[in-house]
Amino acid sequence: MSEWWDGLLTLEKVFVALALPFSLLTITQLILELFGLSGDHGMFDQDVDHGGGFDISGHDMGGFFGHFTFFSVRNLIYFLMMFGWTGLACSKLDAPVWLTIFVAVASGLFTTIIIGWIFYTFSRLTESGTVKIGSAIGQVGTVYITVPEKRSGTGVIQIVMQGVTQELNAMTDGEELPATKSVKVSEIISGNIALVSRINPINTE
Repeated sequence: MSEWWDGLLTLEKVFVALALPFSLLTITQLILELFGLSGDHGMFDQDVDHGGGFDISGHDMGGFFGHFTFFSVRNLIYFLMMFGWTGLACSKLDAPVWLTIFVAVASGLFTTIIIGWIFYTFSRLTESGTVKIGSAIGQVGTVYITVPEKRSGTGVIQIVMQGVTQELNAMTDGEELPATKSVKVSEIISGNIALVSRINPINTE
């Protein structure tokens, strides 16, 4: 290992010194991101319009660059990781120093933007799903799996939202709601559970 290190040029040692620790930090950061444990919110502005109308087609690049901020801790980690590895590779290929630096910088920027776009897309999809569940409030559905009484457990209801039949976990504050009963959603609790109540049939006599 020491012979390999001693055989590196000074610039190559700089690249390795950046690549190795920031690769470890990148892996750690990505794991935290995937599990929603990252506390660094510098990549995007978190103020999102929850009124609906999200474009999740995958082509909303204008919205992405409107929210993207390069100067954040996590973006710096991604940049330096790719800068180090690309710079080392170019140097080993005997590329001129100016070209090595240029390609390393370009590679770091490109990687940062791509990773940012991936998480931006995931966040938009999550937000869109939340808005869709919220749109169930006030809607009428049918019990699919019996809803236990007084929030003692969850059942399942079927409800049409945005023209598509969806299944939602449901609870009720009242008596047990058996399958096929018509219910109305009054609110969304615990993030994705619909609170429902029985719809009493109208007496036409």
